[in-house]
Amino acid sequence: MENNKRFPNNDIHPTAIIYDGVEIGTGNIIGAYCIIGAPAECKGKEKSGLVYIGNNNVITGLVTIDSGTDARTLIYNNCYIMKHAHIGHDACIGNDVTLSCGSKIGGHALIGHKCNIGLNAVIHQRVGIPEGCMIGASAFVGKKSKLEAFQKYAGVPVRHLGENIKK
Repeated sequence: MENNKRFPNNDIHPTAIIYDGVEIGTGNIIGAYCIIGAPAECKGKEKSGLVYIGNNNVITGLVTIDSGTDARTLIYNNCYIMKHAHIGHDACIGNDVTLSCGSKIGGHALIGHKCNIGLNAVIHQRVGIPEGCMIGASAFVGKKSKLEAFQKYAGVPVRHLGENIKK
């Protein structure tokens, strides 16, 4: 890892690809083979847009973060994003969020503060996950899912499991 001249005070692996239009705060760690700010996978809107990454995030490796099409793709502070996760265009990831290995966040999705998205979980585009939710491994959260803050969900489609007491 190195302290990149373009993004001082961050540790960015030399194999990471960071497109123009990406703003990164300080104290972030970006691992090997991450692709940040690539044009969105959005039919008819494949142009490159903007990405904002706040402070003190860990993006481990092989993570893809698409640029926004209508607005910025946003990742706030203190997030932990594990290998092979994908964050779609115009998504918003709140503070203190964990995205486990292989999780997929669709375009325009909103992930509330302190959420934990499990291994290989899929969040459909334009879906919101309320603050403090735990989404279990391999779960699917679709547009018809009704979620409440600080609750646990799992399954395909997700079903309610109870309160998420780890706040």
